[in-house]
Amino acid sequence: MKPYRIFIFALFLVSCQNVEKVKEPENLISEAKMTEVLTDLSLLNSAKNFNKRILEETGLKPDEYLYEKHGIDSLQLAQSNEYYAKNYDKLESIYQRVKVKLEKMQVDLEKIQKEETRIKDSIKLADSISRNKYDSLSVRPIFKKPFIDSLVSESLPVWQN
Repeated sequence: MKPYRIFIFALFLVSCQNVEKVKEPENLISEAKMTEVLTDLSLLNSAKNFNKRILEETGLKPDEYLYEKHGIDSLQLAQSNEYYAKNYDKLESIYQRVKVKLEKMQVDLEKIQKEETRIKDSIKLADSISRNKYDSLSVRPIFKKPFIDSLVSESLPVWQN
């Protein structure tokens, strides 16, 4: 009786599996373009989460901007996303490229920020040096000879200007 149970259980598991191959949609977004779309989508979502008020004040609608920039519509994006989700290897390679692009953007942004900081610091230093050069409260030179009044025999030294 026991071997029959195992056979029936195995038959049940195999018969319940109905995996359909996902058909490629007619207007499938290419992998390269999908990488661009997902990169921009990630940036827009970050901007939306960082400061939504700025997007509202400028009147920018992230979804419409994304569709217009890449020449796609929401249905095309949804179908392509579904297709790539069913093809895990392709989706993984797309997301790896998105990750690389975002990391490169971050490195470039950090370089720009360091350069801006360096320029601001050099401007501050130049301003402080020029202010010290023309300071009205500057210290008198140490090696200047004092002026002694010749009419008074025991006069105190007086500094000349």
